[in-house]
Amino acid sequence: MTDTIDFTTYLDAYAFAEPCHIESRESGMNNTTRIISSGNKKFVLRIYNNHKDMDIVRLEHEVLNDLNKQKLTFKVPIPVQNKQGETISVATDGTLSSLFQFIDGDRPTVSNPAHVYALGVTAARLSSAMSGINPKGLPLYSPYFMLENTYALMDEDAFFAMAELSVDLKGRKSSFMALHEERLKLKEDCNQLVGLPEQWIHGDLVFNNTVCQGDEIVGVLDFEFTTVDVRAMELAVIIVDIIKPDDLNIKEKVKLLLQGYQDTNPLTLHEIKILPILMKLRLLDVALHFAIRLRDNLDDEEILCGIIDQSAFGCRWINEHWEDDFHEFSQSTRIRRERKTAHY
Repeated sequence: MTDTIDFTTYLDAYAFAEPCHIESRESGMNNTTRIISSGNKKFVLRIYNNHKDMDIVRLEHEVLNDLNKQKLTFKVPIPVQNKQGETISVATDGTLSSLFQFIDGDRPTVSNPAHVYALGVTAARLSSAMSGINPKGLPLYSPYFMLENTYALMDEDAFFAMAELSVDLKGRKSSFMALHEERLKLKEDCNQLVGLPEQWIHGDLVFNNTVCQGDEIVGVLDFEFTTVDVRAMELAVIIVDIIKPDDLNIKEKVKLLLQGYQDTNPLTLHEIKILPILMKLRLLDVALHFAIRLRDNLDDEEILCGIIDQSAFGCRWINEHWEDDFHEFSQSTRIRRERKTAHY
């Protein structure tokens, strides 16, 4: 694969040992990442494509520094200082980048049951660790439950207008309508979130943002979207990542993920009950986010088509399966809490 990006500006910000070369790796929607081999060490160069906001990156690094002071069972990225002693570099066009120590391993896969359970365990441990951080910076991303404030400009008319942009999007008009109906319901459902425990969360903890070795999760990546939200949102985001239209074993995998989380740092009975609301908030957030990206000419239309398909399927799957198939977790949480109370 030939790189079309000139990385000279980004690399010149750091004092690398020779030999030094760039290895292309899969990048996400919001960032460009490359592995930098320097001498006998490896680093990850991350170029922020989604914004040029120093405060967002500064907060991310604060959170990472706080987490790295704790005794974790997994690694989180360690920012590397540039020649100026800063962990954020600025290109001539204002583009931001950072360098991190490399966390060795592979991406876990949802097809491996051990990885699914391990991610539930890791999410619970990360949630516990995040509850103990105290960064100086304020959260810069709104919590998921403030969906209407976050996407005020992508209202009903603007959202349905996206369905008229192409033949493929018009073919998904029923899915646009179904998602809008879910959005209207969420306005009322969010009242049930009042009083739930809130804390710092990763905000985008999915399989692609973790690293495994064998069957164990050994690293958690990409803290760019960290914010303060209800703590159960961390788990809801991962569950949604499992609910895919082409998977015939969703229920088994979701139960395994929930078991890993509940075995490690269990949520309360009420938090378990409101998980479907949080999951739908994530699905709507993603759909509206990518609607805006298409509106702003940041993506091609086929990306939004795929997102609309996944989000509509996810909401439909939750409506059809959650109440009946996951009632046992509400009961097991109740039993666990009652036993704990009796013990004390």
